[in-house]
Amino acid sequence: MPLPKIEFITYDVNVPSTKEQIKIRPFLVKEQKILLTALAGEDSLEMSNAMIQVVNNCIVTPGVDVNKLTVFDLEYLMLQLRIVSVGENTKLAFYGIPDAECEECRKERVVDVNLKKVQVDFSQEKETKVEITDSIGAILKYPSHKMLAQYNNESDAESAEKQANADIKLMWSCIESVYDGENVTSTKDISLQEGIEFIESLSTSQYDKLQEFIDGMPKLSHKITLKCSSCDYKESTTIEGLKSFLA
Repeated sequence: MPLPKIEFITYDVNVPSTKEQIKIRPFLVKEQKILLTALAGEDSLEMSNAMIQVVNNCIVTPGVDVNKLTVFDLEYLMLQLRIVSVGENTKLAFYGIPDAECEECRKERVVDVNLKKVQVDFSQEKETKVEITDSIGAILKYPSHKMLAQYNNESDAESAEKQANADIKLMWSCIESVYDGENVTSTKDISLQEGIEFIESLSTSQYDKLQEFIDGMPKLSHKITLKCSSCDYKESTTIEGLKSFLA
């Protein structure tokens, strides 16, 4: 006689960048094993691949291409999976203030955080259309999580040249198309080497215009207030990025 099939509850969540509503299910023991294995290592690409696999497994809505999700979309969905699978509360530890006069302030403090209050901050978002010159411009897109993880792996290299090359490749991967007057060229039709040469041909100020778009990429964010129970110390701090909330 076969074992009974366990049913799971599904939850509605919205993809931050598109506002599309999709259904997810909690991650199971097999997905938790994937995450724990990845967390045990220090390879950012391996961790990214694990997140992509887990999110892909847990999305019930058909037709969602997880590999195309932006960094903040994937991290937001991963956080929602953590909430429905483990719970909405977590504890975050903060270092004490070593030179504080108050003994209590010198101690590490632990703060309870409701993960449901963590949102994607769009306040620094820039326009996707960037004018490089009076006639030439680019339409930009946010990198996928896998793309950014690959960049982090390459930029960790000790060689300054390898770090610079990683920056250029990431920038090119964030360009969707380049226009010159009425002519529009999709980067899908351009080789990586041509793309690198295009980026290298930019002036510093032109490159900075593109960099501003990446710097303004939305991110998971939550503001909390640290208080001391023995003195008047009070400080607000903003926690950003999925790693901070899963620590």
